[in-house]
Amino acid sequence: MSLSWAVFRNYTGHAKEILGDVTDYPRFFLMPPSAIIEAESSGKNKVRLLAPDEHIDFEVEMVIRLGNDLQPEKMCVGIDTTNRTRQTLAKKEGWPWLEGKGFKGSGVLGTWTSWDSRPVEIGLIQNGQIKQQESTKKMVHSVEKLLLHLNNWYDISPGDYLWTGTPKGVGPMHLGDSIECWMNNLDGEKISSLFATCV
Repeated sequence: MSLSWAVFRNYTGHAKEILGDVTDYPRFFLMPPSAIIEAESSGKNKVRLLAPDEHIDFEVEMVIRLGNDLQPEKMCVGIDTTNRTRQTLAKKEGWPWLEGKGFKGSGVLGTWTSWDSRPVEIGLIQNGQIKQQESTKKMVHSVEKLLLHLNNWYDISPGDYLWTGTPKGVGPMHLGDSIECWMNNLDGEKISSLFATCV
């Protein structure tokens, strides 16, 4: 069963907007398999807001799937949603973050493409407005550094997912919102996409 390893504060801009520090080495949290939703070819993906009366943020990310050699095999754009209401309470009380970061359907994956180590651009549009747009070359900890740390400290497996962090611009979602995400290569070609409605 695949695990999702998610690094946090891996873009300086996002760390600043949530009033957090960039860490000296990558730190991860786990998302359970039930958190992950694969993209549907029909384009009718859903972002599940299990508690629509609470503050739930979008976070666009580059996601990597590991191959049999534990190296990147595929990549896609994804949305790591955060229940900020519950995460904030958990931080305050010293509780685990699972309710805030690993609830059912909290990780939505876009269409997969072959791994390419060159930087890509990821972005997110909410209801027709660009909210996030950044190059992965701005990541604090590179993919190579993330994998080195995971290999040194944990027992990763083929098929595991690596969520590489979100750039600045995260914001709240509401019922009925339209979300579009993209991943473009250096030539400006769209190589991964995700279209979803918040339900």
